[in-house]
Amino acid sequence: MRNMNPTILAVFAHPDDDALSCMGTLARFAQEQYQVHVLTLTAGEQSNTSVDMVRLAEATSVAQLVGYSLIQQSLPDGKLEYNVTVVSLIEQYIRQLQPQVVITHYPQNAGYGHQDHDIVASATVNAARRSSCVDCILYAEPPVQNWGFLPNFFVDITDYIALKKHAIGLHQSEGTKSYMLPEIAAMRARWWALQNHPESYCAGRYLEPFVLVKGFLGRNPFTDDTYSAEEEKEPVKSVNGSQGFPVLASRLIAEGALSEKRSG
Repeated sequence: MRNMNPTILAVFAHPDDDALSCMGTLARFAQEQYQVHVLTLTAGEQSNTSVDMVRLAEATSVAQLVGYSLIQQSLPDGKLEYNVTVVSLIEQYIRQLQPQVVITHYPQNAGYGHQDHDIVASATVNAARRSSCVDCILYAEPPVQNWGFLPNFFVDITDYIALKKHAIGLHQSEGTKSYMLPEIAAMRARWWALQNHPESYCAGRYLEPFVLVKGFLGRNPFTDDTYSAEEEKEPVKSVNGSQGFPVLASRLIAEGALSEKRSG
């Protein structure tokens, strides 16, 4: 049975992965009364900065700050395998929570990313694509070495960039790593705004990028100022607050609800 409240499930390998990849998006929709859940499959205990279960404690503080539900599992960090156990675990939570939107890692092959991230991405897509409740599957931006990451869906997080920076800062145990600097996350968000609207620098906005893996036409898992270049291979378009994503671009244009933002 479909959840009557709009629900987002983000599935990540480690306790700080959501903060780096899509915290602004999670914060935005949590504030807009979505049910937002983050499933963390490991405690991140293999990190060279990890002490006891401190990373999970930090993730709990972030969840309380932002206002989403944190679900913690204790699979072995660094040793995740793509098998029926992991896929079934994720599928269990999809059946229980009935999310319309599922977010996970962008898979980085050839050794550019963390092996656990690749496993979680594959297992999540496997489980989510077969679930009738899921309308939208998104890969989130890798925090480093994002070679080949070509986003086609963006969420405006301008009003939540300060919250995202604060959330990243709460992961103090990982703070010595350069990609954990809050200003780096803000710089990336400004960069993606520039890539979307180079003529205006997107008026000083901050965007989080995603790769759309699955989008079901006709339903509205996202609302307000979201951006997508997926429909009919068109340049990036801006959808106003009266419409949701994903929707058929030609219909929106006909109704005068969509303004095209051409980039280049």
